[in-house]
Amino acid sequence: MTKMLNRLREETAELHRELEKENLANKIMDQSIDLEEYKNLLFQNFLAYENAEAEITKFISGYSSDKSMRLKEDLRGIGVENFTCSLDFSCSSEAEAIGAAYVLEGSAMGGMLIGKELKKCSFFDEIPEQLFFNGKRDGIKGWNEYLKFLRSRDFSDAEIDSAASKAKETFLLFGEAFKLDLSSC
Repeated sequence: MTKMLNRLREETAELHRELEKENLANKIMDQSIDLEEYKNLLFQNFLAYENAEAEITKFISGYSSDKSMRLKEDLRGIGVENFTCSLDFSCSSEAEAIGAAYVLEGSAMGGMLIGKELKKCSFFDEIPEQLFFNGKRDGIKGWNEYLKFLRSRDFSDAEIDSAASKAKETFLLFGEAFKLDLSSC
């Protein structure tokens, strides 16, 4: 597990930093986000999570993630019903799915912090309780399950290479999603 996890971290570190600079979540952290921007942030995340989750479940038996469902419920709660946009993303092996899951499950820590800061935003009292950016610690259960899964296996160098490549591609998926907004779909 250590070799796989270290490689995933190393290979994605720069993309992770770049992605954090580019997305609307920063505006939550400094409480400058408005409700329309927040809707877009939820929508962008929904698109990326929904696409990646669908691919991961094809290859990892027992993988379960409710992130896209929680995002969809949050969007409906603030009046968004358009979910027709899609992004091009696929996995072709378990190793690739492991790389994609690294990005999805690893996002939980940042999501927990964002959820705590969201409560300080001006519109927070106007929206229903949030399921995705909720600031609750149980949001990292998936990450812990992912780590448990990694510990249960040994991976070949080829699998590690494949997972690292797909993890980078998954960060790029989020980058593409963060370029979209509700009005473009």
